[in-house]
Amino acid sequence: MPEGIRGLFFCQDAWLCPAMRPAPARSFLFLLSSARKGGNTELLARHAADTLTCRCDWLDLGAAALPAFGDPRPEDPPPLSPLMADLVSALRQASDICFVAPIYWYSLPAPAKLFLDHWSGLLDQPDLDFPLWMRGKRIWLITARADPDPTVPALSEAQLQRTAQWLGMVWGGALHGVADAPGDIRRDAAWQSACGFFPDDA
Repeated sequence: MPEGIRGLFFCQDAWLCPAMRPAPARSFLFLLSSARKGGNTELLARHAADTLTCRCDWLDLGAAALPAFGDPRPEDPPPLSPLMADLVSALRQASDICFVAPIYWYSLPAPAKLFLDHWSGLLDQPDLDFPLWMRGKRIWLITARADPDPTVPALSEAQLQRTAQWLGMVWGGALHGVADAPGDIRRDAAWQSACGFFPDDA
């Protein structure tokens, strides 16, 4: 694996995880996209993941520094870059993909949205079969926001629900917290809800 992506993967105990190894029947890929490392959304997601006994990988999309997505059609797409190839490998190994995404201006943060834009390019990659092996995977969303209005996360949730529907993925659900200052999430009701967010038999 290229050295550039090694530092983007973390196990639950913060040790570096190799991106390539046989995956068990169930494994989670958590996609971090916050501008603040260790922010409320990440705290909430790690608290929810504490109940999981399967493999959990953590990938910081902001640190990945993906390039802007460009649509080359009608030309053929260029080969996957080493970075994208490793990201594709991480997606492929996971049975469950969880976007860990604070609400920025009523939508997904830029790194999360950019990664979804690149999924459009993966659809055109020859011999990748992206939609075939994405079908049936579970997709989840965990958010935190400062505005207590319960409708604020609606757009982010709709984006991922429609993505799941279009790709034939399974919508796992969304966990929304309300927090502003660092650590506030521990006092929100979502902190207690996180303990049972990922069912054992999902």
